[in-house]
Amino acid sequence: MDSAIRLRGLHKRFGETVAVADLDLDIEPGEFFSMLGPSGSGKTTVLRCIAGFEQPTSGTVELFGADVTALAPFARPVNTVFQDYALFPHLSVIANVEYGLKVAGVARKERRARAEEALGQVRLAGLEDRRPHELSGGQRQRVALARAIVLRPQALLLDEPLGALDLKLREQMQVELKELQRSLGITFVFVTHDQDEALTLSDRVAVFDAGEVVQLGTPREVYDHPRNRFIASFVGSATLLEPEVAEALGLARAPMAVRPERVLLDAPAGGVPGTIAEVIYTGPEHRIVVDLDGLGARITALEPNIGAGHRRTRGDRVTVSVEPASAAPLEDEAA
Repeated sequence: MDSAIRLRGLHKRFGETVAVADLDLDIEPGEFFSMLGPSGSGKTTVLRCIAGFEQPTSGTVELFGADVTALAPFARPVNTVFQDYALFPHLSVIANVEYGLKVAGVARKERRARAEEALGQVRLAGLEDRRPHELSGGQRQRVALARAIVLRPQALLLDEPLGALDLKLREQMQVELKELQRSLGITFVFVTHDQDEALTLSDRVAVFDAGEVVQLGTPREVYDHPRNRFIASFVGSATLLEPEVAEALGLARAPMAVRPERVLLDAPAGGVPGTIAEVIYTGPEHRIVVDLDGLGARITALEPNIGAGHRRTRGDRVTVSVEPASAAPLEDEAA
């Protein structure tokens, strides 16, 4: 089976700046694929090359087995949803959704039926006659999604579409996006700098840095086995253990990363002694920072907030341990 999206040697330069460096990437049909990275890492440029809004300096873009590198955006079997939803303020919800079909010459009766179907898929049935200013942020997002899927693209490209929403609404829309992708059965390519979104939504994640994919895998693979220091720090939080600290904790003498929820305090088998430097209350859990005796290093642990149980405080003495299987070896690179 052909890949939904196949990039080979994709290179994009803006003047002297290399935005994407000779990228090879395959995205499969029906996959929810996220491109994750900080600002300037190249992820949005790659999306724009797939959509046709940017022409690569070199390399090819194939969509569903066809080379589309030279094709205009409207000639590609994809549609794009941006962070700025760009709804027409003077048009009703259903007129906004119908607009692309009208431009394509679809007959009035068919485009109305397809627009109503798309609004039902994004849970906006009954709001057809409202104007965009009468909608909440989440509702406007769903109108933008309906306007994209009504054209029945083979792949949907989403460029940080949840960035303008508040936290609770963003979490709600994450669930709805995943449900929509499953119901449509088409490829979603999602660009974000939010690692929680990428881990929550994706079948696979490509982590970008400096125009390159530095790790590609399932959310679990990327989180549990970060390849290097950048990924360990950018995807979730982790303590980076230098070789002497790793060795003191009974791990391999190599640079390691350990997630805070995998750090054990006062385990029966003991561990490295230390003093609690800080306790940070986050609601569902406590983030506990420990200075390790004699190592000049700190390590962070998470403990659930279980209410009336024992509460740790600054200055408490503890022992720290890490199960070998819970720490990830990193590429040996400079700190």
